[in-house]
Amino acid sequence: MQKFIVAVTALILGHYFLLRKRIKNRTKQLKPKKERVVILGCSSGIGKECALQYASRGAKLILFARRAELLQKLQVECKDLGASDVHFLDGDVTIESDLEKLAEFTKEKLQGADTVIYCAGMLSVRSFLESCGIEIDSKTKVVKTKTTEKNALSEALGTITTINYFAAVWTAKLFLPMLIESSVSPNFLVVSSIAGKAGAPTRALYAGSKHALHGFFDSLRVELRPLDVHIGLICPGTVDTNLRQSAVDKSLGQGDISGSTKNKLSANHVARRIILASDLREREVYIPAWFGYLALWAKLLASPLVDYFAARKYKTKT
Repeated sequence: MQKFIVAVTALILGHYFLLRKRIKNRTKQLKPKKERVVILGCSSGIGKECALQYASRGAKLILFARRAELLQKLQVECKDLGASDVHFLDGDVTIESDLEKLAEFTKEKLQGADTVIYCAGMLSVRSFLESCGIEIDSKTKVVKTKTTEKNALSEALGTITTINYFAAVWTAKLFLPMLIESSVSPNFLVVSSIAGKAGAPTRALYAGSKHALHGFFDSLRVELRPLDVHIGLICPGTVDTNLRQSAVDKSLGQGDISGSTKNKLSANHVARRIILASDLREREVYIPAWFGYLALWAKLLASPLVDYFAARKYKTKT
């Protein structure tokens, strides 16, 4: 037992010093005031907080989101906080040509990028049956289907997959050439979710898109290792943002939106952890860490238990 404790302690200490070495190496190569950071999906929430915190470090920023008026206000805030250079471009991540404009805009304004953070995302909040328009009588189990929901579900599925998955892949395609040319430990970070590792009821469309995201970027990470381009996936739990109110399938059902409203993470806290993960070049980050690792190990060792607590959190029956 004593040998086991010593081994675990040595492993933890080794991991700690390795992380400190990573952050030292990157900040030695790349001073915060010279870091060129591109943030997609930053008009509010986590993306906005990332922009503000990078600005306070003096970074050079490119801000991208749909709402120009919010980006303009954010630009002013970033300048006031000390950003050495700030530019914004309004556009839609679901339109590939808008992302192409962003890439060209970045080359023009900053002559490249050292860190790219994809924060755009869309949530789902209805059960799959409800989204399909399938109603079941709890007593007789008679099934009724609303044919009017057919096209709506296809549109919802297309929207959430495009924002959460396809657009992140398009962004990688457009910015990897710039990151490869960067000589200062370039990073590409994607804000995902713990739902990308373990599914939950009423989040089927969302979890599916996030699982696809993890499969792609886990593969890409290995491909890019010889080029020193780092891929990081950020997996927070429930964050205190307005994402639930703009859910892709909110109109495909009635009644309250399921899901716990307790112990939400602040966008500020998540943004701080994202920036630390970038500095450390961490592979995959769970926020809070204990919850993420607990979910992963429980899924491997006691998956029915994960199903039970997921159903309890989202108030559905197993």
